[in-house]
Parts: sequence; structure tokens; C-alpha cells
Amino acid sequence: MNKAFFIDKDGTLVDNSGYPDIIPSDEILYEDVIEGLRHIQIKGYKIIIVSNQPWIAKGKMSREEVEDVFKSLIRKLSERKIKIDDYYYCPHQSSDNCDCKKPSPKMIFEAARKHNIHLIESYTVGDMDSDIYAGINAGTKTILVKTGRGKDFIGKLNDKVYKTLNNLNEIRDVL
Repeated sequence: MNKAFFIDKDGTLVDNSGYPDIIPSDEILYEDVIEGLRHIQIKGYKIIIVSNQPWIAKGKMSREEVEDVFKSLIRKLSERKIKIDDYYYCPHQSSDNCDCKKPSPKMIFEAARKHNIHLIESYTVGDMDSDIYAGINAGTKTILVKTGRGKDFIGKLNDKVYKTLNNLNEIRDVL
């Protein structure tokens, strides 16, 4: 079986400081993520993005526009020799009461089935409580990063997270 890092996009991999005016972004937090993603790859983990993208349901972006953002992000990371194995996103807003929006583990479970991933040996990384609870609900270890909105959840999730990191580059201290 494979092991994986399920990584949130907005605020974890990319800058979302322009939210809500600029959504979603493909502007990589280069100084905060590239070396960490390389380390994850070297250690043999698959890298899978799992992201809530409610702008589709809210009519702020089309599914095609969101797809373009993901493809641009994956291309930019590929140029840095980072391979994203797959990505999943929920297009719904909270009021839709769907079964895929994080903190639901549905996207993680789908990826685990498709990529033959052993969840107990895997990690979920994000900057929000919904990321952490999705990881807990899926049975992975959880990592809160202080990028994006992560600083808002320090102290509130300490007993729920395996580790809290300033950014993804600190993953070397975990693996």
C-alpha cells in the first residue's frame, strides 16, 4: 500500500491573503512549501490536494475556472520538480449540506481507494479546523500549518493535531 500527504490548497500551498477578493489563487507560497514538498516526495509519499472550493456554488467562479487554477498550480509545482499525484475538491458551499465538503473525509477516502493508500501511515495538512477534522475523520495524522488562517486555530486544535508547524517546509522535523 502507498502512503500520502493530503494537503489543503488555499492558505497551505498557495497565498490566500487576498481572500475574499482574490479567490482561489495559484500563487504558491514558494518560501513556505517547496522544500517541504520535495522532502515529502523523497520520503516516498504521494501528494494529493484536497480542497473546499465553494466559489463554484456561490457563482463566483465556474468549475472550468477552478480547474484552470488547479492545473496552473500543478504546472508551477512541476516546474520545481514537484509531482502532484492527484487533486480533489468540493464545489459546494456549507448550506448545500453535501457529503464531500471538509471536514467530511469523503475526498480523502476517494483518493485512498483510487491510489491504494494506507490512511494510518498518511497525513492530512491544512490551515483550518475543517482540514484537521477531515484528517481525523479519515484516520490520518494531522498537521496544522500557521500559514493562511492557521494562526487563528492555534490553541483551539492542539489536542487534535499531531504537529503544528510554521509552514510546510518544517515537515523535515516530522518525517
